[in-house]
Amino acid sequence: MIYAALYTYDQSRDDIHEVRPAHREYLKGLLDGGQLLASGPRGDGALLILSADTVDDAHELLAKDPMVTAGIVTHTDVEEWTVIYGPWS
Repeated sequence: MIYAALYTYDQSRDDIHEVRPAHREYLKGLLDGGQLLASGPRGDGALLILSADTVDDAHELLAKDPMVTAGIVTHTDVEEWTVIYGPWS
């Protein structure tokens, strides 16, 4: 299954730039493992496209993200995403 995850960041955090390298390294590992299909910043957070068996599995992957563990992500919304057109359809 494919899931779209929206992160909302606490923009007031002074350490967001310090945590970002570990966050990107974690995401690169998910990409290399096939769990992350795409990601990038958006407005006040990020969009991540994940491949996982269940929504709980997707949440489990996100829970280990350094941005989440550092408390920079204030809200995560994860929904199953049906791709009609694109490389994952």
